[in-house]
Amino acid sequence: MPTSTYSHIPTMIRFFQMIKPASILDIGVGNGKMGFLARDLLDVMIGGNYKKENWGVRIDGIEVFPEYIQAHQRAIYDDIYIGDSFEVMDRVGEYDLIILGDVLEHFTKEKAWQFLDKCVKHCRQYMIINIPLGEKWTQPPMFGNSHEEHLSFWTYEEFGPFTCEKEFYHFSNIGDYGCLLVKKENYMHYRLRDNADALYFKGNKQDAVSYLKNSLPDLPPDIDSEYLLVDLLLRDRFVEEAKERLDRIIKLFPDDGQAKEYLEKLISFEKNAMAG
Repeated sequence: MPTSTYSHIPTMIRFFQMIKPASILDIGVGNGKMGFLARDLLDVMIGGNYKKENWGVRIDGIEVFPEYIQAHQRAIYDDIYIGDSFEVMDRVGEYDLIILGDVLEHFTKEKAWQFLDKCVKHCRQYMIINIPLGEKWTQPPMFGNSHEEHLSFWTYEEFGPFTCEKEFYHFSNIGDYGCLLVKKENYMHYRLRDNADALYFKGNKQDAVSYLKNSLPDLPPDIDSEYLLVDLLLRDRFVEEAKERLDRIIKLFPDDGQAKEYLEKLISFEKNAMAG
């Protein structure tokens, strides 16, 4: 639909206030509700600029169905790209915040993950995913728009590993609606681990280790990704290198006591093995 539930508006406002983005890409503009909220809060209320010529926040949008776009959206958004967002993403710039409001369920699962991968490449800080959860959120084409059909169903567990903040809103007889805040680096680390696991369990063990080792320096440190590399190294009996990675975890995450204990057990096991 060109509009959506109003239940998550307070959460969206809280996320906007927390992030204070200087640039936003709203994917699935529809009637323009998110663009108006962001403009009113960030430029008018916080920025004190009610005149359009003084607005400082860049708010762009993507809309696949041109008939939804009218004068009021054009007045609020800086640029609105008309077309399939999967293709349009390849030609947009970078934004502090990307909003995916009721978008992913209109893709198949495989294409939705590919689309998220595209989005994160154009995201500087955060993504917000607003999405119906569960299999009762069915929707056929409507308003003459074939793209309105729901092609996939989602659960929170699929987003949980990379979600930093969340709110759920329950609708009787249908299910929950999620408003999820995703930090760019958390999503990238999740996909990194997922890809490494896939390589490993396909039998490409060395490729999985090399993929992790080569990718981690390009991202902020993440303890789960570090532990995965340790685990893969130990599975292939690269004990010395695993010990080096554990020592790295101790230095990067001094509040985590698990790595030190893990390293001590590993050293003790080696000593006992040599003594035996």
